Amino acid sequence: MAVALTVFGASAAVASQGLLRGEERVFRLVNGLPDPLYVGIWPFMQFGVFVTIPILIVVALLMRRTRLAVAMAIGGIGVYLLARVAKGWVDRGRPPALLADVTQGRETFAGGSLGYPSGHAAVAGALAVMLAPYLPARWRWLPLALLVIVAVGRLYVGAHLPLDLIGGAALGVAAGCAANLIVSVPGAPAQQSRPAQEARP
Repeated sequence: MAVALTVFGASAAVASQGLLRGEERVFRLVNGLPDPLYVGIWPFMQFGVFVTIPILIVVALLMRRTRLAVAMAIGGIGVYLLARVAKGWVDRGRPPALLADVTQGRETFAGGSLGYPSGHAAVAGALAVMLAPYLPARWRWLPLALLVIVAVGRLYVGAHLPLDLIGGAALGVAAGCAANLIVSVPGAPAQQSRPAQEARP
């Protein structure tokens, strides 16, 4: 959580000054990808929208994962609101306000809307941290993979610059960690110890 907050603070300070060197190159690399990819990227980007939070809370309750549901209510809704506050604090526009020749039309944005931090990345980051402890070890990579796809998708549709996504993900990870600490995630099952057998000659 401390590392995530440090990353968020540092990226916010840089973003408030304008573009970071290299951001434009990374953005254009992804934003310039072919239009047909949108059909495959769009469903996965929904992992970062607000409505995903109440849906997952209901699923957790149906599965009798009460602590997970409470954590997602605290961390998910909390980070969504924090991201909105941070947008006004940093006051950095979306890519079309900072760059020329941005590929647009894949998603509609409100006029004058702000880019830093990415709310999608913040929600996805928080959900990834909160879901991971409840998944089998072999599936714990999945929430992280969804976070990465959300970030790439937001570059692709021209919604955010790389620093917006780094800051959003960092804020989300910090919020998810805080929610896990408040609610207390379940520990790993204790391994059954076997009595040591005496060595025989």
